[in-house]
Amino acid sequence: MAKKIIISFSAEPTVGIGFVYTIQVNGIDLVYPNGNTFLNLVYDVYGGTDPDKVAKRNNPTLTIDATLAFLNANYVTTGITYQRANNTIEVLIGLDADVVVYIGALNPNISITTTDISSLSTVNLKYFFKYKNDVGDEYQCDIFKKDYAGDSLEINGIAILEKASVTNHLDPIRGGGLQLQLEATKAVTLEDLYSENEQDFSVKLYKNLKLIFVGYLNPDGVYQDYVRDEWKITLDCVDGLGAIANLSFVQSNGLHFTGKMRAIDIIYQCLKRTGILININTSVNIFYDGLPNYEDVLSAIYLDTNRFVRTDNDTIMSCEDVLKSILDVFKAVITQVDAEWYIYKPNEIFVEPYVTFRRFDITNNFIGNKKINLNKNLGSQIDNFYPHHCGGNQRIETKGSIGGFRLGYKYGFVSGLLDNSNLVKNGNILDYDGWTVLDPFWLRNDPLRTSGFLFKNATTLLGEVSVISDPIVVTIDDELSLKITFDVSSPFGSSFIKMQIKHGSYYLDYTPKNNTTPLDDIKNAVWSTDSSKTLVFYMDGKKGTFIIPLPKILSDSNLTVGIVKFSNLGANSTTFISFLDIVPTQTSNAIEGEFHTVERANRVSTIVKPNQTVYNGDNPGIVYLGAIYDSNQLPTELWNRLNSLDKFPLLRIAAEEELRIAQRPTKIFRGDFYGYISYLSFININNIGYFMPIEWSYNTFTNVTTCKQLELFVSEINDIVYNYSIDYGETVKPTIK
Repeated sequence: MAKKIIISFSAEPTVGIGFVYTIQVNGIDLVYPNGNTFLNLVYDVYGGTDPDKVAKRNNPTLTIDATLAFLNANYVTTGITYQRANNTIEVLIGLDADVVVYIGALNPNISITTTDISSLSTVNLKYFFKYKNDVGDEYQCDIFKKDYAGDSLEINGIAILEKASVTNHLDPIRGGGLQLQLEATKAVTLEDLYSENEQDFSVKLYKNLKLIFVGYLNPDGVYQDYVRDEWKITLDCVDGLGAIANLSFVQSNGLHFTGKMRAIDIIYQCLKRTGILININTSVNIFYDGLPNYEDVLSAIYLDTNRFVRTDNDTIMSCEDVLKSILDVFKAVITQVDAEWYIYKPNEIFVEPYVTFRRFDITNNFIGNKKINLNKNLGSQIDNFYPHHCGGNQRIETKGSIGGFRLGYKYGFVSGLLDNSNLVKNGNILDYDGWTVLDPFWLRNDPLRTSGFLFKNATTLLGEVSVISDPIVVTIDDELSLKITFDVSSPFGSSFIKMQIKHGSYYLDYTPKNNTTPLDDIKNAVWSTDSSKTLVFYMDGKKGTFIIPLPKILSDSNLTVGIVKFSNLGANSTTFISFLDIVPTQTSNAIEGEFHTVERANRVSTIVKPNQTVYNGDNPGIVYLGAIYDSNQLPTELWNRLNSLDKFPLLRIAAEEELRIAQRPTKIFRGDFYGYISYLSFININNIGYFMPIEWSYNTFTNVTTCKQLELFVSEINDIVYNYSIDYGETVKPTIK
């Protein structure tokens, strides 16, 4: 069984040991070309020149790149390959053998996990067809099959590019596809194309040798036309966006994402689940206060991935819901064009159709900028336009403007603030994400337990902190509690726990009286500036869960939770901690979120767009899962649009964008035209107005585009009335006053 080693970096590695592991294949140590039977990577100081070590770069991203380069230079051998995925390096062990990985020493900022993976598949060309249309453009469509080992076969067919219909310019998900019309015969029935599983066949379409579409063959909805000994079949290929509604937002190993991630990384992980790895281009020019207007906002903000678990704390949101929530707060959309993902704001394209996109490669690394002129002209052939209207089926209708809109933000309160509160181990060693083991003497490593702290019996409560949490940011007057779940193995069923809980220069001070810890009494705990003060409480009973309220936080600072050790009553006693977290203190407050409502004061329209809900927005403090964090991981408050000095909350800007883009009655222009205009275009239709497509297809053989285009506006509006209100759980559609 092939395996994958995942090397995760939580922060810049410290100087010294990096990581050590040994790979055994069928019981024998793997030998690398450099003669080593184990991988031993050591980090050197910034600027170090020792060729046997990796010099730190004082930048985690650059250090990970240097680590990957070192592995590729020194530890590549048969069946072993390396690749980067965000803040991890994946070691793919593609060997059909009994593979065991033994993990040795680790840098405190690095963790290593292993997982089984299916044998690596090969993808080879099975069918292809090509042709020139009547304007001389050459198209070739290649159909690849997973694990196919035969020769490729040329067949006859044509391809039609398509985009799914959306209702307005700000619908965020713009899925697309490719319709294949193929000729089958008794000799080449092509039945395998629609009898296999989804993603068994991948498809690429080229125009004049340039790749313009990547997707998968959809095995559903096949159409066959039988004509004598030859017949035609019609199959659809999808670009993956239509499938993400059924894919949970999880890692490749099926585990939840935890902690804060950059928005661009979350988007990348959603798109990665489609199985289509192509470049990502972004142009979203809204900036939080302090972010320069040349920076990529999606790379500069962080979101808590725990927000993407639904309120039952078990169901993970789909990749579609996650992607929509991010795009909706910026009023941005995503689509595939020329075999790359594009994320953009239609409002901004009206102002500046010559767009600068920020580019990210298939591993989500920034690779520079590119400018694209999206201006296109469309008119009549008699006016010498190309492309031009054709088919005599053009039609214009009118769609009313928007008079009001309500954007709802569901807060999502954190259930806990510490990372890895379930104390999951990395492998069979005392290594825990979110925690640092400072003194392993008091911990037992039970190989049958995959999580938890198992403490040995101690005869005294004296000593230094043995396990400490990663710091969390707290704010003055935050009301928090300690939640701990334990199982005491003792003849007397009792144990003391001694903990050091501190924030800034304050230490929690509480000691029980008479071997008891009544919760009413522990409320008398106080913060002290004496660094020797600790929290000591008595755990009475074999099993239990304590929720212990802490005094109000006294300053904006970092908080850590440290365990000193336990004193169990009786010989051969142990205490097992299965859960440990800092949680918001429960109150009777019934607030669920907030509403951002906008309407036109001049009553230009009585049309109210349906309410929309998002899961992220501006929030102070640490108890809001949906809060947006800046590059310093501090909550955002105010934002501005490009070329605007006005600073408002992000969701107010988002709500107002809905009114700007549909501020007047808009025309819908539909019909055919001869020639190709990209779906991502700002189209000037002669003597009519400016449009962008909301439904589109292009027949590559006939060179005819069928398009439904919606007019758009973005002029500033001086009569927008904005209202902020609290959501107490009752969602009401606004009415025009």
